[in-house]
Amino acid sequence: MKPLGLSVLRTIFPANIFKEAGGRVFIDITDLLHYKIARFVFPKLLTNADEAMSRAVEAIIKRPEFFEGHQAVNVNGLAAVRRVVGPIIKKVWTNLRSGDPKLAKSQVENFMQARMKQTKQAIGRVRGAERIKEIYQQLASLLPEVLNRVIPYVAPGIIANALLKKIIVRRFKDTTELNKLNKSLPGNVTSKMGLELGDLADMLRELPDVQTYLKTAVDQTFYAGLERIPGGKQFRQAFETFIGNYGMRCPGEIDLTNLRWYEAPTQLVAALFSHIQSLQSGEHRQRFAEGEKEAEAAARRIMDVAEGTYFPKKILTRLITVFRNMGGLREHHKYLLISVMGECKKAILAEATGLVQKGVLMQAEDVYFLSLEELIQVLEGNLTVNASELIAKRKEQYQWHQSLKSPRVMTSEGEIVVVPARRGPIAEGTLIGSPVSAGVAEGIARVIFRPENAVLREGEILVAPHTDPGWTPLFQSAIAIITEVGGLMTHGAVVAREYGIPAVVGVDDATTLIKDGQKIRVDGTQGYVMIIDGAETAKGDNPESH
Repeated sequence: MKPLGLSVLRTIFPANIFKEAGGRVFIDITDLLHYKIARFVFPKLLTNADEAMSRAVEAIIKRPEFFEGHQAVNVNGLAAVRRVVGPIIKKVWTNLRSGDPKLAKSQVENFMQARMKQTKQAIGRVRGAERIKEIYQQLASLLPEVLNRVIPYVAPGIIANALLKKIIVRRFKDTTELNKLNKSLPGNVTSKMGLELGDLADMLRELPDVQTYLKTAVDQTFYAGLERIPGGKQFRQAFETFIGNYGMRCPGEIDLTNLRWYEAPTQLVAALFSHIQSLQSGEHRQRFAEGEKEAEAAARRIMDVAEGTYFPKKILTRLITVFRNMGGLREHHKYLLISVMGECKKAILAEATGLVQKGVLMQAEDVYFLSLEELIQVLEGNLTVNASELIAKRKEQYQWHQSLKSPRVMTSEGEIVVVPARRGPIAEGTLIGSPVSAGVAEGIARVIFRPENAVLREGEILVAPHTDPGWTPLFQSAIAIITEVGGLMTHGAVVAREYGIPAVVGVDDATTLIKDGQKIRVDGTQGYVMIIDGAETAKGDNPESH
């Protein structure tokens, strides 16, 4: 990340747990792991984010030297954590146990709308250094509000899913019914985005002149160019509605300095053409409706099998209701975070444009190489170093950082800890990962590092280093997903389960070991990826993949 992106994250989250290395943010969990309960719970929670990371942490905390020279646990710090976390846990328990889960979505979204309105007003009424100070306050106050107003509605869905998994595996001996219960969760803002993009693609497939235009469109004249072609006005109106709802998103959206869709609308063109090439008109909506029916049928089967068992039907009904109504909210806190960041970015660039006019910056994007604190000093005229020299130095450093590959887990001595997965003997050409979305799919691998230029064709499998909501437009075109990083509750895994496509994550070096165009098999039930044969060209080259 560039310095501004790092500064924003350190403002939103407690800065004292962050360690910066190679332009990346690492979380220092050393003190946390000296609590006995944390050593028991944290690796299990970490499995949901990345299984390989969890294995490495478990290996470290088993070392005797991990405890050597460590000071006594800070009792006051633990008490402070309890004061913060206690009320949140109480709200989570209340929402899990009682109340109406069907109201959760409206309650969360009402808060989000109010928060966004307040942010826009607060940032809009000041200028200069005071504006950046207000941005700092808006970002700094966001996490506590999310923890208190959103997470109490998100966590019950996650807990209900975990409890249902234990019950269903015990009764059915596998997770097939749970996998079906996961499909087409109502209210998931990222899945909704994918459906609306599909609607946009279906409109585009009926507008050949607009298709021709989009193949050569550029960001600077994107909207103006649409006005001059048949069907362009119609498409522009629909496209602008989509951008109004989701334009703050993009690949790598957690970094404020990355280009948002509202800044570079052509980023979505490849995804639109992927949809047209890999799906029939209306197929995305039909799939979602079928997923809803499958989930409803799975719920009935689970309840039927539960009849006459030791487990109270009332509790099982409650867990299913909570999961189906609150499980889809797990993307909302990220959506709010990115929405607030999007408004902050507009204001920061407005101030940067003023600095360009004054000759302080060469271009507005140079502000990405300053922290929020430094930007305030520049606007106040108090920066103690030459801004141009500082920015030039950081640009060079950023180029170097891009050549580095970050480890999952690293000790303070610089040791990179890797603990391979052990799952018994495997066939040659088989890669191991974490199974996060059940099913088996066989197709052509499409290795993609930047989704904005990639087109997926029918029968292709997405292979990527990682995914976030900015990758979602490609998900409906893929028949399976493979990522190098991820876990059960990361974005790609959740959306894959909702779409009902197989997914294996945490596959080390997947983008290197799997070659673009190879025929592969993805087993999202067992957590394996098998390379069936060498590179193929039958589907056509995809030069944009990389």
